[in-house]
Formats: sequence, structure tokens, C-alpha cells
Amino acid sequence: MTPLPAPEVVTSRHRLRVRFCETDLMGIVHHANYLVYCEAARVEWLLLRGVSYESWTRHGLHLPVVDATLRYKLPARFEDELEVVTTVVELSRVAVRFRYRVMRKATLLCEAETRLACVGDDLRLKRIPAEVERIFTSGELASAAPRAAGA
Repeated sequence: MTPLPAPEVVTSRHRLRVRFCETDLMGIVHHANYLVYCEAARVEWLLLRGVSYESWTRHGLHLPVVDATLRYKLPARFEDELEVVTTVVELSRVAVRFRYRVMRKATLLCEAETRLACVGDDLRLKRIPAEVERIFTSGELASAAPRAAGA
């Protein structure tokens, strides 16, 4: 395992507003959409460190989700303003694990984790390159500003 800095260094926040199309007949966010929120927050986590995931894929580096766990606490509803707090919690030679906390103000709605494996274009497991490992252990760039979804 690669040692990680203090959690606040490897944590970022992503804001979003629940859209009508993300709710079900009960008027609450459909459970599958929380994975979409996690993915959006993870991509934003990278952007806040100056990385476009697409640039990694052009160089033959892919990070598919190989494990996902969600624990639902309370429902989110149409037009709720949410914040997804995303933290790198584990980094090995071939995988990275993110933890997410989906919040409405100070209320925890969902906790989630995803583990992403590092693979090449051939989809075979490969070691996380040193420059990518440095990104996963770095803080946000001073020039990066969080964006709200749809901004």
C-alpha cells in the first residue's frame, strides 16, 4: 500500500442539484443514480488536480470500477442541492479506492466506496504509473475551482 497524506489533502467536494429525471415514482432519487453522482465527483476530483481522465485513456491507462458499495441513509429529492465529498482512502500498486459521502447540507444521505483497477488498452491489470500515483496522493491545485454540475 502507498501511504496517503492527511484525508483533507486527498478530499474534494462536488456540488449538484437533483434533476427530475433522476427520481422515481416515489419522488426520490433512484438508487442507481448515486453511482452516477460518485462518478461525476470522481471525475471532478481529478479535474481539481489538473487531470482529464480522457487524457489518461489516450495514453492507454484505464481505471474501470471493479467494486462498488453503497449504504443509503436518507432519500434525496428533486431539486435538492447535494454535495459529494470524495476522498482517496487506499492506493495499491494496481488499484485505488475512493470513499464518497453524499450530503444535503449537514445531513448524510449515502455513503459509498468504489475500487478502480488500473488496466491497459488490452484490459490487463497493470501497475499504476508513478506520475498517476502522485496525482492520487496530491491536493487540489490552487488555480482549480469546484464546478457545480451543469456549469
